[in-house]
Amino acid sequence: MNIRMVLLASAAAFAASTPVLAADAIVAAEPEPVEYVRVCDAYGTGYFYIPGTETCLKIEGYIRFQVNVGEDVGGDSDWDAVTRGQVQFTAKSDTEYGPLTGDVDPVTGLLVPNDGPNNVGVAFGIGGTAGAFSYQVTGGWDVDNEDGAVRAMGTVDIGPGTLGLAAVYSSGPNSYYSTAEWAVAAEYAIKATDKLKITPGVQYYGNYIGGASAFDTVPSDYDGAGDAWKVGLTVDYQIVDNFYAKASVQYLDPDDGDDSTTGYFRLQRSF
Repeated sequence: MNIRMVLLASAAAFAASTPVLAADAIVAAEPEPVEYVRVCDAYGTGYFYIPGTETCLKIEGYIRFQVNVGEDVGGDSDWDAVTRGQVQFTAKSDTEYGPLTGDVDPVTGLLVPNDGPNNVGVAFGIGGTAGAFSYQVTGGWDVDNEDGAVRAMGTVDIGPGTLGLAAVYSSGPNSYYSTAEWAVAAEYAIKATDKLKITPGVQYYGNYIGGASAFDTVPSDYDGAGDAWKVGLTVDYQIVDNFYAKASVQYLDPDDGDDSTTGYFRLQRSF
């Protein structure tokens, strides 16, 4: 046996006689305790508990794409495309005095001549149902413009659709309502299929000054304004859950201006 064979035999004998040592055990760190989000069903659908608290939170809103059609709606153009998004947070919790509610939905107040906005207002709302009839009354006081508005709305199921009636009164142009001093309206929403709804409607305005949106400047009162009336037709189609299309055409005839026909087509994703 040569030297090389001796060395190999010695190495093999050493390996056979060496005990196999178990590998050191790997100890995993204890995971931190996790509090999973819990559903809060005390205030309706969509609420969940903020982890670590007993406050219920609901997040909702929409993303919208809309094409408007009408004379000069886009400045020098008779059409205009716009997008809009809105997110609303509603927090609720029980107290010894009843539910405590807080809402966030930032808006910009309406401006009247020679004034600046402070975006402060106070609002209220009540509502209920009685069989097939439901109602809602809302109101608000615009601290900036020192005027307010109150609305009353009701719906009742009749035949193949739902009849809706509404009325509004505004003490002066304000962030809660600025189209007219008062108005009454009626509509009948026909549910043609599970996804298709067709709604004709009519509205009459007393002391009409026209619609106004954020950043618009409007008269400080309704004095001297004429009346107006409007008819329209709106079609809603639900493409899939939480995503729908809406098309609407409106005819307006004011005492103090030319009559006009406007419309829009809208796609909206709600959540």
